Amino acid sequence: MMKANKIACLVIGLGMLLFSSGCGYQVGSLMHPQVKTIAIAPVVNDTLAYNASAEMRNLLSEQFMLDGSLKVVSLSKADCQIFVRITQVAFSEVTERSYDDEDEIFVPDEWQATITAEFSVIIPGRREPLIPRRTITGSANFQAPGDMDASRRRGIQQACREAARKVVEFTTTAW
Repeated sequence: MMKANKIACLVIGLGMLLFSSGCGYQVGSLMHPQVKTIAIAPVVNDTLAYNASAEMRNLLSEQFMLDGSLKVVSLSKADCQIFVRITQVAFSEVTERSYDDEDEIFVPDEWQATITAEFSVIIPGRREPLIPRRTITGSANFQAPGDMDASRRRGIQQACREAARKVVEFTTTAW
């Protein structure tokens, strides 16, 4: 009796596996099948935010490697190239804190850094871009308990990470 139960469970499990495999789901990359590698051109920073272009380029590389759909290579060896231009870096108050009674200075409790950037993907030698220019934004909240400049740099880094994640998503699923 025990052997019959095991066989029945095995048959039912195999049947479920067989039927579920034909439902149209795909596991793996959604990237264009002819594009296997990408190069990240130097990021242009049209703002006064310190080191934002270097942060964005490093985080783009990181996000492409985490995604795994494309291999990051040098500009001369790539099937396609991505160009990014940071157009705006903005800071805004998220959570306010009341006035400090002693000094009567208003200090926000939490800030938000927002990065706006444009990107496009080209295949060298082609007239039309693979992905035409598209605008994306990334934002991150941060607190500034001590050093405001260090907190802003960290906020910019986290906003660049979010923007880079969106760039990779739009690049690998644009089909």
